[in-house]
Amino acid sequence: MADKAVKDKKEKKQKKPGRARRWFKDFFSELKKVTWPSFAKVIKQTGVVLMVTIIFMLVLMAFDTVLGLMYDALVGGLVDGTTETEAVRALGGLLGGGGALL
Repeated sequence: MADKAVKDKKEKKQKKPGRARRWFKDFFSELKKVTWPSFAKVIKQTGVVLMVTIIFMLVLMAFDTVLGLMYDALVGGLVDGTTETEAVRALGGLLGGGGALL
């Protein structure tokens, strides 16, 4: 009875023969159906991706710089002993006069 249980487990563990070979055959068959872009097209699209990445990087750097200047103006004004209202006015002056309304 124990032999039968061990034999059943071995049969369940065995995989169908040729299954991996068939998978690779199907895999390469599908790769042959793919239409691959030309080298020139790949280079052109890579350039587009690099340009878009650089543009986004510059935009993010500009936002970071502006927000850093705003932070320095606000915190620097408070640390120097000025009141909060004066710091906000200084920040408004940095942005174009919007703080003068306070």
